[in-house]
Amino acid sequence: MERTIATMGVCAPERQAYAERTAATLGRPLHLLRYGDLRAAHALPHPRPRSDGERAVVDLGTDVDLLHALAARGGVDVEAVCVVDARHMIGDLLDEAPLTASLPPATAGGNRRGDVPPSDPRTDVGARARQAALALELATRIVWVNWEQVPTAALAVQMALASHLNPGATLRLTRDPAADLNAAAPRDDETEILERAGWVRALNDEHDPFMRDNRVTTVRYDQVRPFHPARLQSSLDRLDDGAAGRLIRSAGFCRIASRPGILARWEHVGSAMWIEPLGTDDGRMGWGQEIAFTGLDMSEPRLRHILDLAALTDDELAAGPEAWTRFADPLPPWPAVDLSLPDAGE
Repeated sequence: MERTIATMGVCAPERQAYAERTAATLGRPLHLLRYGDLRAAHALPHPRPRSDGERAVVDLGTDVDLLHALAARGGVDVEAVCVVDARHMIGDLLDEAPLTASLPPATAGGNRRGDVPPSDPRTDVGARARQAALALELATRIVWVNWEQVPTAALAVQMALASHLNPGATLRLTRDPAADLNAAAPRDDETEILERAGWVRALNDEHDPFMRDNRVTTVRYDQVRPFHPARLQSSLDRLDDGAAGRLIRSAGFCRIASRPGILARWEHVGSAMWIEPLGTDDGRMGWGQEIAFTGLDMSEPRLRHILDLAALTDDELAAGPEAWTRFADPLPPWPAVDLSLPDAGE
């Protein structure tokens, strides 16, 4: 059975043009999926008839929820193609722009059509960069357009960076969509969608990029102690200022001492940072951090030193969680988290 081909990427004109060329070359129908369409599909009581959808080319809009869109079309059975404009790939990963602007509600009763509530993650600072990173990480194939306009050394860095972010993807400087799709299959063709990301591979000690460059590094950072929130903020400021090189992407799991009992997701792209609660943490996975960092011209010793400065000292650790809750905490507040643990019999 031929796979659905889904095109992704934050450079809309280039992505759409590539999707159109792919559909025309292969003689397949082209479907356009935009954010409102995906929301409507989720609201349907039953899946839509697929008809020839398995043979279609689907262009995923810039602000579509990529994970859900791919899962709804077959997950690992989808050929997910990330289209990269070589003229500004790294700039896209450093972009602080949101994916869409937040607009105030028209009335107390609700929003006008097209209004976006401030709580929508697409309005976050750096949301466009996060989408660019996610498209790279979820792809089975990554193709570069406009690569002829970029020096070879810069292209080598871009391709190595993409390979670090998604070690199993097939990489192509595109000339023809049919040739791109006929190239050697991804090395991990059946890997679950969420396990394609380089940061997941790094935390699993399975990070093996197909392409490498001396300027591109991925580092797994482990620390058995929780972070002091105020010192973590200082460390993040230093890292954002380039004290350990140009950090492009980091993700993993962390614990903040002033918020004991909660496991948090650490996610960063460019200059944007999210530390968000995942749920109750009973300590069986430890108290510390597991985070993968990918960047350019990185100094691993400086990175580790700066982050270690944010970890609790011996005296702070010995004081225990009750004392930790009194630490100065400048980090953004979290929504309420249910700290109750399930019964042993559940």
